[in-house]
Amino acid sequence: MENQKKDQLVYEIDLNAPTIFSMVNEAKVNPEKANAAISLDYIGNAGDGGAWTMRLEQGDKLGDFVDRVPFGVLDKTITGLGATTLELETQVRDSIIVVPTKSLAYNKHLTTEQRMGRNSSMYIGSPIGNILTDITIEDIQEYLGLDNGKRKKFLVVADSLWKVIKAIGPRVYHDYFLMVDEIDTMQSDSVYRPNLEKVIDYYFRFDRTMRAAVTATLRTFSDERLLDESYVTTVWEHNPVRDIRLIEAREVDVMAEKVIRNLLERSEAEKILVAYNSLDGILNIINIISQGKHPEYRQLCGVLCSGRNQDKVKDYVENVLDENNNLQKRIVFMTCAYFAGIDINDRCHVISISSNYQPFTLLSPERLTQIQGRCRNGVLSETIIYDITPMENTKQTLKEYKTVLINKAKKFSNAVDGLNQLCKSDPDLSDMGVFVEQILTMKAEGQVAKNYPVTIIRKNIDGKIVPAYFNIDALLEKWELHHTLYSQSGALLEKLKEQHHVDFEQSEQEKSGRHIGSIQQVKAYNKEVLAQTLSIAKEALLNWEHEGANMEALDGLMRSTNRQEVLFYTRFKRLYPYFETEFLVDKLIELQGDKREFMSLNNSLIFWALDDTHAFKSHVLAKFECEKLTQGPIRIRQTERTVKMKEVIDAYFKGLKLDRTAYPKLFTQFFNAKSKTRRTGIYRITSLNPYNYPVPKKRITDADKVNLVEFISVPLKLGRS
Repeated sequence: MENQKKDQLVYEIDLNAPTIFSMVNEAKVNPEKANAAISLDYIGNAGDGGAWTMRLEQGDKLGDFVDRVPFGVLDKTITGLGATTLELETQVRDSIIVVPTKSLAYNKHLTTEQRMGRNSSMYIGSPIGNILTDITIEDIQEYLGLDNGKRKKFLVVADSLWKVIKAIGPRVYHDYFLMVDEIDTMQSDSVYRPNLEKVIDYYFRFDRTMRAAVTATLRTFSDERLLDESYVTTVWEHNPVRDIRLIEAREVDVMAEKVIRNLLERSEAEKILVAYNSLDGILNIINIISQGKHPEYRQLCGVLCSGRNQDKVKDYVENVLDENNNLQKRIVFMTCAYFAGIDINDRCHVISISSNYQPFTLLSPERLTQIQGRCRNGVLSETIIYDITPMENTKQTLKEYKTVLINKAKKFSNAVDGLNQLCKSDPDLSDMGVFVEQILTMKAEGQVAKNYPVTIIRKNIDGKIVPAYFNIDALLEKWELHHTLYSQSGALLEKLKEQHHVDFEQSEQEKSGRHIGSIQQVKAYNKEVLAQTLSIAKEALLNWEHEGANMEALDGLMRSTNRQEVLFYTRFKRLYPYFETEFLVDKLIELQGDKREFMSLNNSLIFWALDDTHAFKSHVLAKFECEKLTQGPIRIRQTERTVKMKEVIDAYFKGLKLDRTAYPKLFTQFFNAKSKTRRTGIYRITSLNPYNYPVPKKRITDADKVNLVEFISVPLKLGRS
């Protein structure tokens, strides 16, 4: 027997065994699997882990062939192969399995305890199911102290990984195996969940042989460190071939309603699972399907979505999926929080929907595979409904776009990290550190479609500004979807035909307007729901104040599962010290959650709350000669307005560079000033209270040492790369 270790590439050769390799990447091979095989695709050089292919016996799970998950990147190629189950059940080591969503972590935890007994695993994440409170470090340490003869197995939501690492301590990087599950989902979802990529920061702290990144739908990584990992690919002799009905529609919601209605009329029992990453679209379909002769269809519908988004679909989220992963409704819609990892035992008709009308709904072939794989016992049928929107011709290739993005991210991250480190090292510049946070969310962006900007730099767990490679991966995926699969008729068909049987239809139905009209009704309904939510939040704040305005109690309100409530309470807490509660909540309700409107309100309120003697406000008043207001309105030209505001900002916030649009906006937020006509370009300042706010309950003075950088919201400028 030969045991090889080259750059931590670990394998064993046994010439007498049915499979020559008896161990690969520390995973021991089952010698009874004579019809399985392992091939070494290449041996890695320094810093390169090499690549292997495991051909399992047809239909086998990973645990039938090896005793643990091999280290490195595991490309399963097949959904439902049981890699997570294998790592949870193997007793050769302690493990931390990181997954993208709490629903996935919780359901895997329940399944593990059902199979292996109580305390055979621990769920780490926010409340869900019978987990009624946040898991604390003390809870984790209590589990670590249990002596039940079982290995410690943690199922961790990505955002909570830091808790487990802190509870275990530095030995975690050598004594625990870290498995990052569904890593492709983390690549896609990091766009709106920035903490997902921090998992990779921790990943590379673990010993090379004590970490694995796993997926059944592998996508290329922009992060070169992941390209240097050892790769293991698992296949069956014949990988699954799907039978797909592919419909290119003019109105996807209307077509989905037609498909669902036909399925309902065909059978009284068969269940339907609809993957659509748009709650507005889901409500639209429910509305359409319930019109006319069958209003009772509404009662058949359920929705699986993130807990923070359930306020929109609150009538449809109860009793949808039981603890045995059986659907409790005949028609179940799910958003991207349920596209990966969740096991559904029912055999369903699966419908996947993509629409250029809502670009975030576009599904890659890999995502479509994930969705179909949710039904662990097979599907009754699979239908994909999509529309196309021709894109402007671009001479740029995907490879060129990737190069541009990575170069831009590296330039931006180096520049911003330089500012970040300077702010840390020089006490006189410590206040400037807040600008770094604003830069991260405002100007370091890439963009594929309108209203879909993505930040391409981030702060890692060490506080260093680095490229956001997962976001870059997401942008590359969106670029390919927009410029190829969902912009050219038949492009998605050709892609799917490479592996599957596809029946293709092009809808001849002209646009009816039902899609847009119903969507407008949905949006109107959403506004009503939001208004009700904010009205309840207002009453909660008035009661809070009546009971003593305890700040810990306010923090308790901010732990709501409704994201609109959390945003509302967060904004209130920011401004509450300076304005009366009822006035403030009414102003916030008027905004209906709009981000830009809040920036404007925030800036005008903060400037109004500043005492006239405050260094910044007194500088502004002097620059615009506001002492002359006692004599009447102050006339100022448009160009002079911008120049003066820039001079004030440059003098007070040294080194701060604003986007050119910020200066006139600040002017209108600080002053009651109007122009008679655009042609003259002359403004008349009439007062310092542009929106007739009441007198603040507390003025902000220099003695308060309030860092205005944290309070005034402005678009920053990084310059061009």
